[in-house]
Amino acid sequence: MTNTSLAPRPRSRRLTRTAVVGSAAAALLLAGCGADAEASADALIVGTDLTYPPYAYFVGETPSGFDPDITAALAEELGVEAQYSDTRFEQLIPGLKAGQFNVIASALYITAERAQEVDFIPYFSTGNSILVTEGSDPLADAADLCGLTVGVIKGGDIVQRLRTDASAECTAAGSEPIDVREFTTDPEATQAMLSGQLDAHVTDAAVAASLVENDDVDVTITSTQILYPIPVGLAVAKGDSDTKQQLEKALEDLRSSGRYAELLDQYNLEEPNEDQIAEILGS
Repeated sequence: MTNTSLAPRPRSRRLTRTAVVGSAAAALLLAGCGADAEASADALIVGTDLTYPPYAYFVGETPSGFDPDITAALAEELGVEAQYSDTRFEQLIPGLKAGQFNVIASALYITAERAQEVDFIPYFSTGNSILVTEGSDPLADAADLCGLTVGVIKGGDIVQRLRTDASAECTAAGSEPIDVREFTTDPEATQAMLSGQLDAHVTDAAVAASLVENDDVDVTITSTQILYPIPVGLAVAKGDSDTKQQLEKALEDLRSSGRYAELLDQYNLEEPNEDQIAEILGS
């Protein structure tokens, strides 16, 4: 998906949020984009995993959370509609590269490896927390996970952080490596922990906080600080400079209006750290 144009519609700035669930519905939505799935001038097609509160999830049939909120605001600045393709996390980058949507907005951590496949627009910073079931022994940091069975979302940066980096530190200290189990969705990992299949669940800090606030889920955060703090980016196809520049301009407009700061504050998030981004990307 290159040379994409998201030309604004001067006559209307009204948004509609359409969740596209499943390949058949996605094909219908993208029919207006042409055989090569170039962007329609009337829509910003957003790939997001709508199983991941508070970032992206359904309220009834409506996409909700930080990512739908901010992409709706970006689309409004562009004068187009925001429409959503509900896609499991590990399929987001392949879907973007296949032209199924214009942008990924799904708490996608910025890494050097991913930057070889997509172009990033940094838009907030986060990290990870350790969740355990109520009454379990507290696990303060990654070192406490040595020898334990830990659930994570499939395709997330945390997979390699635990399986490679943290596990190497475990074995160097004479302990067993972490047994990292991947799950297609974050709720599946939570349920596996609650059913006794896992010792812990490591997930995004904001996601963990939302689970603790849910009275129906008996879990608690025991990590004493954010693990592996990292910037997060919107992602467009590699070389899609038109869409990237338009989204960057729209984000700057949201920043100038104060709407961006309001959304970050609403979801207890922070602006990305430019020095950290430069370090990650080697620039």
